[in-house]
Amino acid sequence: MARWKHATRGGILALVACAAIGVGQASAHDDPASPLVIAHRGASGYLPEHTLAAYAMAYAQGADLIEPDVVATNDGVLVCSHDLTLDRTTDVAQRFPERAREDGKFYIIDFTLAELKTLSKHGGVREGEPLAIGFQIATLDEMLALVDRLNHRTGRSVGIIPEMKSPAWHEEQGFDLVRGLHAALSAHGYNARTDPAIVQCFELNALRRMRVEMGCDLRLAYLAGDEISDATLDEVASFCDAIGPSRKLVEDDAGASLGLVERAHARGLGVYPYTIDNEPDAARRFFGRHHVEGIFINYPDVGVAARDDAAKE
Repeated sequence: MARWKHATRGGILALVACAAIGVGQASAHDDPASPLVIAHRGASGYLPEHTLAAYAMAYAQGADLIEPDVVATNDGVLVCSHDLTLDRTTDVAQRFPERAREDGKFYIIDFTLAELKTLSKHGGVREGEPLAIGFQIATLDEMLALVDRLNHRTGRSVGIIPEMKSPAWHEEQGFDLVRGLHAALSAHGYNARTDPAIVQCFELNALRRMRVEMGCDLRLAYLAGDEISDATLDEVASFCDAIGPSRKLVEDDAGASLGLVERAHARGLGVYPYTIDNEPDAARRFFGRHHVEGIFINYPDVGVAARDDAAKE
């Protein structure tokens, strides 16, 4: 990819991660009946989240789906970020101190892509770990092009699972995130139900718009952090394909006579809980005991190994 000629630290690490594929550090997951390992914000346990490096490492470690969260810039470009703001993951306060809103936060939608590309995206802010700096914000186009290129080079079919971040808020700011994401996915060839892509969101109305108004035929997943009623599950099942509940919702319901997983399965919905960290036992438990269709995990290699172990039990 020509963009990597601008040798940021993140770009270099992305190339290193890609090289790992060539020496056999990643293996394709070809069994459609086997649960999926979903790279949460890329290999975010190892590298700064939502960077090309983190996405490439997730690919190399054998992830089946890679998650880009999607936010819009001031000039209408879709970038990969979990947060609507830049405070937690970049040096924006040092570079643009005068650009904070009244709440003291720096919002992505207030910056152009060119401005965002001047920021240093960091990560590794975990206890006992040094702060990683020098990474760059990735656009959704860059992320999709990376996955496409790697699939072409390896013969694998690793998929994507983009999350629309706060579509209603974006609409208040004057940007239609639903329409923007649909256009971007279509431009990269993600159109059919059989394509390796799932669109997810915490806002059910945004998913409904994606299906009905945009005519999107891709699989859709409703994210939920709070208890999901039977009525909501019925509504979700009328036009979506899966739910992505917090892991707590699954674990708290596990002892019930009819837990969340069973209730979802009864309606034909897949279940993709979030988020497992570096927790092999928990990953094996979700695969082997809770019988989910996949898990979001910060360490894709841990997820792949746990799935393999669960299959032997």
